Amino acid sequence: MKKNVFKSKAFNLAVTFSMLIAVIIIAFVVLFVFLLRRNYRKRQEILLAVILENVEKQGMEKGLSSIYSGDLPDIPYFVSLCIYEKESKETLFTNDPFIVNLPETKDKSVIYLEKNYFIDGDLNVLYRTRNFVCEGMSLVVQASINMDRDYAVRILYDLFLTILLFSVPLILVSFLSSYAIIKSTINPVKKMARTAESMDFGNSTHFEIAGSDDEFDDLARTFNKLFEKIKEDFERERQFTADVSHELKTPLSVISGHANLIRRWGKDDPVQLEKSINRLNDEVHSMQMIIENLLQISRLERGTVKFNRTNVAIGELVQRLKEDTEAWAVNSEVIIGNMDTDSIFCDSELLYEAMTIIVSNSVKYSDPDFVTIKIEEKVTDRGTELSIKDNGPGIKPEALPHVMKRFYRGDESHNRGKKGNGLGLSIVKSIMDVHNGEVQIFSDGCCGTTVTLIFPKERNT
Repeated sequence: MKKNVFKSKAFNLAVTFSMLIAVIIIAFVVLFVFLLRRNYRKRQEILLAVILENVEKQGMEKGLSSIYSGDLPDIPYFVSLCIYEKESKETLFTNDPFIVNLPETKDKSVIYLEKNYFIDGDLNVLYRTRNFVCEGMSLVVQASINMDRDYAVRILYDLFLTILLFSVPLILVSFLSSYAIIKSTINPVKKMARTAESMDFGNSTHFEIAGSDDEFDDLARTFNKLFEKIKEDFERERQFTADVSHELKTPLSVISGHANLIRRWGKDDPVQLEKSINRLNDEVHSMQMIIENLLQISRLERGTVKFNRTNVAIGELVQRLKEDTEAWAVNSEVIIGNMDTDSIFCDSELLYEAMTIIVSNSVKYSDPDFVTIKIEEKVTDRGTELSIKDNGPGIKPEALPHVMKRFYRGDESHNRGKKGNGLGLSIVKSIMDVHNGEVQIFSDGCCGTTVTLIFPKERNT
């Protein structure tokens, strides 16, 4: 659907830019005319002050006769001059009989406006008065400029209108040019929008990177990383859902089968009844373990597990693990090897849980007669490494890349008769992820397995 151009961001930005240009032009013109007019007004005020000073000076030098006769300094044609006696208001001299005896200003320039002063208009003048004494007579000299006939002011006004008139095409040109520039600038965004609309998790579409290394390229890279992460999360959740469905399908089938056996023969066959009830209990327990482990992984990945990192005395924690393991697995021996440091900066309960899972796997998949587990800790360039090694049958090389995936349980020969849901090492990996660490597993497929928990340096010293 074609988008209304008036609603486009390019159009709105162009209008905003043009309005800004218009405001700047108007403000500049107003300020320019104001300053010119103010400067011109100042010059008029100075002119009036100079005329009054010269008239007073000549009157004082030549006396009243010069005033009566009009023997005064040259007066510009646009300046009206009037000299009158202060008390009686009698006019001694004027070059404009229409403008006489205005209120005194005490040697200051002021605007005087009187409506309907003339038959055909108002009186609007800038004038100034000055008092002086000549031959014992108090006189007032008054000089004024008619503002309605001030051509300089009219020129400034015409200049203002002219500049505003010429600014209209300038604003129009600025609008068209800014619209074109902005439209061209945001084209990559429109392309990203179209690309986003065509994206789905079934194809490998990515946001195009133009190679200009500008902000749009950075945005495209960020979106690509975000899409890849979302895609990975989606694929993981889809696989997770499929795995859960598959893992729960077996115990549910077993539960359904034994429920039918109980309904048919259980009432009359106590042996079958006891056997079916035990199997039902086992399968329910298995389902509970799957759900609890899934919730634990989910809480770790979402960061909702209470996480309390401290300097944990690693020797004491390993000793506790040794005693607990040898208590429940009588066919096992836990050997505590070399410990390079006294403590590891981590969450003690989460670390203990990770070690317990690893040791439980060693006991579960090793020789039923006896299993030896050795725990060592050392400091390397990578950080603090805690290794747990057993003498079991090992893990086949082709299975190693998959052992930390959810519900992966390796080949059937190693799993036959072994209880478990394939989530243990996934939990270990999640625990190390929240510690910003990693898990490494080594096995030659026949002579034992070594699981190493690597904690980053940080405060592990």
